[in-house]
Amino acid sequence: MRKSRQETSETRQRIVDAASVEFRKNGIGGTGLSGLMAAAGLTHGGFYRHFESKDQVLAEACGVAVDTLVSELEGVANVGGFNGAVSHYLSTDHRDSLEKSCPYAALGSELVRSNEQVKEIATQGLERVIELLAAQSEPGKSESARAHALAAMCTMMGALTLSRMASHPALSAEILETAVSHLTQSERLEA
Repeated sequence: MRKSRQETSETRQRIVDAASVEFRKNGIGGTGLSGLMAAAGLTHGGFYRHFESKDQVLAEACGVAVDTLVSELEGVANVGGFNGAVSHYLSTDHRDSLEKSCPYAALGSELVRSNEQVKEIATQGLERVIELLAAQSEPGKSESARAHALAAMCTMMGALTLSRMASHPALSAEILETAVSHLTQSERLEA
């Protein structure tokens, strides 16, 4: 029995959504097509009816992950401004929810080795995050809002990554708390 175009589209989106989670949770190299399809509730054999390659689904999954991150940060920033976005990003909930977290912190080192389509999607998303942070920040006299946002994103991504890597819970928490304090304190001092 053939599926309708709508059913095919829904199945494809289910695969992309599952891939977005699986790639962030297991890494690109650690996510096989069988596991990805199983996470979508499908068999491995159906993958190539929807995608030409793993890179193609990676590109779309990266886009979904970026959209999710931007939406979350927009929602938090609308209520708490720059400091709210920083605190949300550097929270223990974000740290502990690898499968739902920032694709840059979860996949950054692997995205570097991805194809140009994936890198372009990741880059466009990064620009959106930087624009969002810049719109919310109050930079000091010596830097632009964009420079302030770039430095903040680099600090946030690095701190989140290191806090995940640390095997000692106290150090992990200290990394997050120090980064939040540094970024939000400098925001208050420069305002």
